[in-house]
Amino acid sequence: MRGRVAHTLSWCAGLLGLVAVIWYFQPSNFASQLEKVGVGGALGWLFLTLGARLCLVETIVLPIRALGFSFQRSDAFWLGWVRTFANQIVPLSGLAIYTREIRRKADIPWSGIVALSTPTFLLATAALSVIGLCAIVSNVSYVGASTLPMLIAFTAIGGGSLFAATHAAWMIDRLPVATFLFAEQSAAAFRRLSERSRLIATLILLHALAILVRGTRIWLLFLLVGAEMTLPAALLVIAIAESAALFQITPGGLGLREGAIIGGAVLLHISPELGATVALIDRLFIVAITTLLAIPGYVLVRR
Repeated sequence: MRGRVAHTLSWCAGLLGLVAVIWYFQPSNFASQLEKVGVGGALGWLFLTLGARLCLVETIVLPIRALGFSFQRSDAFWLGWVRTFANQIVPLSGLAIYTREIRRKADIPWSGIVALSTPTFLLATAALSVIGLCAIVSNVSYVGASTLPMLIAFTAIGGGSLFAATHAAWMIDRLPVATFLFAEQSAAAFRRLSERSRLIATLILLHALAILVRGTRIWLLFLLVGAEMTLPAALLVIAIAESAALFQITPGGLGLREGAIIGGAVLLHISPELGATVALIDRLFIVAITTLLAIPGYVLVRR
């Protein structure tokens, strides 16, 4: 019962956030701005989306194989779409589908699933922190007095995430429950992954590349609707938008991601109305492509 209430509240919060963005900023000429994007812009957005997805495929397959199991790249590709679609309905529900299908396909024990899921999130956070640091350093003139606090925040989050991902086995060994078999098995799986420094570095690089390619879609949309935005400035918007989307408080970051894009646009002295237009076009494309590919993706994963 509590879960249903929480899911309903998260949905309502996401929808209210999106409605608030539309009502407050009142993006003008949405249809004409969408026409500016055109078919070519939509295809470019789709190309970048697929590029990011291919990077994320490797972040699923490589850790599974490092644990000694087998998982096909095609299954990882389609599973990613199913997970995203599920997250747009209920926050974090995609994680449940992700773990169930990997267990079914690769026959991985729960201890291995724990070792896969936690570092994936932590290493993605570490990668985003690196991008955030680069964005802040290259946009000091825009960030102003917030430069030092943001640098400290990104450094602390990135360093903490990387430490937790690489020292999870050490922390489990010091817990009171470490004597239980499941905890021992989880620690062993964590240790097997964390001892491969090259794998950790590769995963961080792949997550960073996926974030940059996925975030470039926003830069593309801003350019297509007529906003002037340099590459360093785009990096700042990407870091802000992806930070909001990383934590699934609302389904698919609904409302939060849009607000983050608008906030990034305001920092760059771009009108909030234009920022809201770009955010809504991006959301429209995300919902459309995810809905279109989730159903065949689920069928192919379940085959």
